Amino acid sequence: MPVKKPTLIVRARSTTLWTIMGVYTIIIFFAALLTAFCKPVTRNRVICTWTWLFNFCARNICGVKYQVIGAENIPNTPTIIASSHQSMWETLCFTQIFPQHVWVLKEELLKIPFFGWALSFAAPISINRNSSAKAMDKVLKQGRERFSQGFWILTFPEGTRLMPKERKKYKFGTAKLAILLNSQILPVAHNAGYCYPKTGLCLYPGLITVKVGKPIRPDNRGAEELTYQLEVRTNAMLDEIGS
Repeated sequence: MPVKKPTLIVRARSTTLWTIMGVYTIIIFFAALLTAFCKPVTRNRVICTWTWLFNFCARNICGVKYQVIGAENIPNTPTIIASSHQSMWETLCFTQIFPQHVWVLKEELLKIPFFGWALSFAAPISINRNSSAKAMDKVLKQGRERFSQGFWILTFPEGTRLMPKERKKYKFGTAKLAILLNSQILPVAHNAGYCYPKTGLCLYPGLITVKVGKPIRPDNRGAEELTYQLEVRTNAMLDEIGS
């Protein structure tokens, strides 16, 4: 996919969005401090007003809209959401589509002034990607804890953001977590990378399609087999939406 070159209007709209979000980041940090002694679900709900504002600005300032196909497949009980990963859009805007959830993310994000500090109050599962064994242990331990608190868990089995049409072999972490928690996995595909590429801060107008597949249960399958099934099904959905 060729790299998009932002026009003047795209740059202006994106700058407006990030200016608004920058100001609100400072506000939400101090709001987060006030929730320090609240339950994790309450703190998460307060922090996620940031994602609501981002989606509002993306839609009304930058012209980034979305549609959801397969919403009827979303379960009623805490589930592991396994999504393709193309940009920061899905990390933020999935809070508008799926029940209250936490993210599995790299711990460096929590060190970003104000943004990362506030994000830490939302009970994410942060990992050090340079230590895969310790990271997996932490995900498994905190995953069980987050489920008990009523959260869903959002994972990106590819492990990194990819360009649309790009494919990468899935890591086993999501499957291992599902087996440990005896949880179903909800496969999700999207084409957000066309509107918000993985590099740069410009958002391009367009319609993002989010496709939700039917949940996959572990059913005594091993991590390798479960991962393979998840990868095949998600890639098929990506092909269906042209991503």
